[in-house]
Amino acid sequence: MENSREAIEFSVLGQTIRGWTSGPENGLGVLALHGWLDNANSFAPLAQSLGPQYRLVAVDLPGHGRSDHRTAGASYAFADWVAPVVGLVDALGWEKFILMGHSMGAGIATLVAGTFPE
Repeated sequence: MENSREAIEFSVLGQTIRGWTSGPENGLGVLALHGWLDNANSFAPLAQSLGPQYRLVAVDLPGHGRSDHRTAGASYAFADWVAPVVGLVDALGWEKFILMGHSMGAGIATLVAGTFPE
């Protein structure tokens, strides 16, 4: 299945987070979080496989890819990405969605889901 990608950009907590999206706007949202020293493009093969019922949003987490660098003195602990991810979900306006990640992104997703189970 061919899925075209569209660039996206969000301002979250004073930083610009960039990435891309594919799939229909009315599809069930899937927020994809990449691993350490990786970027949103690691989910490009997945975008080709998802069915038409999903809207994939893959972002470069702060300090990675095309997103803004982390601020001076910021740590790269998983817990420090919870607030930006929640900010992304708020910016997307999603109430129901799938949160997934691999490697570091899976750790972040676990913290987000455990902290905000709703």
